Amino acid sequence: MPGAVQVVVRPDRVAVLTLDQPGSRANILTPELWIDFETVLRGLEANLAGLVVASGKPGAFIAGADLKYLANVPAPNDKGVRALIELGLRVLDLLDKLPFPTCAAIDGPALGGGLEVALACDYRIAGSNSKIELGLPEVKLGLIPGWGGTQRLPRIVGMKAAADLLGSGQGLSPSAARKIGLLEASVDSDRLLDAAAELVLSKSTKREHGSFDSQTTLPIIPHEPTAVREAIQCLVSSSKVSFETAIRIETTAFLRLAGSDESKQRIAAFFANRKRS
Repeated sequence: MPGAVQVVVRPDRVAVLTLDQPGSRANILTPELWIDFETVLRGLEANLAGLVVASGKPGAFIAGADLKYLANVPAPNDKGVRALIELGLRVLDLLDKLPFPTCAAIDGPALGGGLEVALACDYRIAGSNSKIELGLPEVKLGLIPGWGGTQRLPRIVGMKAAADLLGSGQGLSPSAARKIGLLEASVDSDRLLDAAAELVLSKSTKREHGSFDSQTTLPIIPHEPTAVREAIQCLVSSSKVSFETAIRIETTAFLRLAGSDESKQRIAAFFANRKRS
């Protein structure tokens, strides 16, 4: 059986990495998928012209973390959750630091961990599928992004736009995502991979993920759910430290929330609502 992650190098020396988890309608960020992802990334040739990250699932990108697993975390600061988070962070750090430009080719929902994978790429481009939505909805489940989302997002779209997205958990259409700089462009789905390859070929260097505006005032509202406060606090406290330290702050906050009563209740409500619909 083929692995969940395949790579093909085009004649123009752009590699297309395709995630296509066998036996699943969606790509879910399980430990097995992360390990396959890491193996393929480590095997890439250093002299490639660029990399496109895509999905083999029609109308889908990456569904994010396994919510059934997170629903059954026994308590906060769980060792298994820490291992999963650290595995994903290691893989995305590898993706982020590849020596050539990278682009996520998105033709379906990119939510939660799925968007965090896209954020670790230098650029993002969307197809024309009506299902495309970009967002970090973790606060709706009593969680925050755990794979670098609270830190890469503000470095791409700015502190204010990041706070709005993280605090609300709302998703964006491609047009709204383009307005804040989260997407480079939208193209017809039938030429998405070619457009993504053309984009990385047009870039002579990787995009620098710089610092973000630490002067933006972001009041923390005491009556908001715990996850919202944690998400905003990650932005505020991390704006004055290195990216590596900021990631550790995010991880510590995520581990406090995963397995909490609030998160368990919200994930259970999510599954109940989905079952009714």
